[in-house]
Amino acid sequence: MIGHVVSHYRVIGRLGVGGMGVVYDAEDVRLARRVALKFLSDELAADPDATRRLNREANILARLNHPNICAIYEVDQHEGRPFIVMERLEGINLKLHIARKQMDTAEVTDIALQVATALDIAHEQGIVHRDIKPGNIFVGSNGQVKVLDFGMARSVSADDSKGRDGSTIPGRPIGTANYMSPERILQMPLDARCDLFSLGVVIYEMATGRLPFAGAAPSETVHNILDNEAVPLTTLAPRHPQGLQQLFAKLTAKRVDDRYSSARLTIEALNELMEEQRGGWGSRLRKRLFPSP
Repeated sequence: MIGHVVSHYRVIGRLGVGGMGVVYDAEDVRLARRVALKFLSDELAADPDATRRLNREANILARLNHPNICAIYEVDQHEGRPFIVMERLEGINLKLHIARKQMDTAEVTDIALQVATALDIAHEQGIVHRDIKPGNIFVGSNGQVKVLDFGMARSVSADDSKGRDGSTIPGRPIGTANYMSPERILQMPLDARCDLFSLGVVIYEMATGRLPFAGAAPSETVHNILDNEAVPLTTLAPRHPQGLQQLFAKLTAKRVDDRYSSARLTIEALNELMEEQRGGWGSRLRKRLFPSP
């Protein structure tokens, strides 16, 4: 593909490879701007299910116009292979960002807040991402965070029993086990709170550089998610406040009803934590006026 012109896009290089396909760096020769082209892999190009997933991702992205969500420009085909044209981002994904540096509380909460804001926009549209993980979160060179890859997302309607898992493999949910909520593993009906569980795992990983429930084998990871509590992140990284551990514990509660009920409430909790870390007068005033029982 590199060096070829696809529609009115000149392919410059390859940006990355994912579970579904390849993302290329390209130039829009009509508008003189850089874009990203997402193609299905050769193995999946003839798979109707994969094509439907790509088209579903494009349709979902078209509904979500927000600075913290990667924008889509168009959907097209080249030699029978569908592709999505998206904005070209400058920076690195969160997985690499975590590997490169030790993150302080301010950065952890800032990134988490931007991800939660993107999830709030999606959830308001009835869309559950279902694959929140560092590889699908992009940290721009300007500090702006973008949530990527809505290929596994689902629209959840009020009369859809909170949505189904959507696995195409009987008995096995699709996704990355380390970030799956218990209800996803058990293939129970889902709602937006499964994304909040995944966000909690990402927060822990940003704070400690480790995964909270990872086991020596996938079966052990599943067991840990379903039955075991993670080592407190403040034990592994005592530089972080207890409030961050409490936030993580709330987001990753085993029972769905024990988590925050929405991304909006998660945003409020993150803002409160950030304000406390800054020693904001508003936080101190609230504590004096409304002391904890």
